[in-house]
Amino acid sequence: MKKAWFSALLALTVAAGVGSTTALGEGAMRVFFGAETVASEMPASKAESVESIVNKLGGFVDYDQQSGKLQVIKPNVNIIVVEGIQQTRNKNVVFSNPVKGYSDKNVPRTFNVFVEVDDAPIAKDLRMQLVLVGPDGKEVSKGKEWKYSTQNANSFYFSEPFVSTKLEAYGTYKVQVQMKSEKFTSYVTVGENTFTVGR
Repeated sequence: MKKAWFSALLALTVAAGVGSTTALGEGAMRVFFGAETVASEMPASKAESVESIVNKLGGFVDYDQQSGKLQVIKPNVNIIVVEGIQQTRNKNVVFSNPVKGYSDKNVPRTFNVFVEVDDAPIAKDLRMQLVLVGPDGKEVSKGKEWKYSTQNANSFYFSEPFVSTKLEAYGTYKVQVQMKSEKFTSYVTVGENTFTVGR
């Protein structure tokens, strides 16, 4: 997955920089994904374009204008939508019945979402929330805001139930994981899973 994401980022970054050379007096920018260089000698004026692309791909950008280094941070997020989640005495997590879809609309549904995050941005105050988006692209329901400090460990998991949620339309619903921190102040969708309502 990381390799595919890196390839997509490389192609999009090159596309964002095509047709523009570093203007006289304009700083050059180097784009990194982990330890790998994605692009070098890209015009610094393209930083916002690259950030917009990275945000749409579910990542964050840490840009230092002085050094010209733009670091791409892509959390690895796994989402499972299931009917139930339990934790045993010895802390094992047990899932029951993955949700692929429901046949009828307008029926209150209860389901659970399990989220596992690896490689989260290092932050004192990392915030996450789950958002259920309907087939029309509008928000159906939003979970609580989760808070984490990832200064010592940037891998964690959590689960949250959606209780008696009315799914009013036929089509594909998205369960999105959104993330922000004190450094990245706007929520970015870092992962999603889907299920359908209808036959």
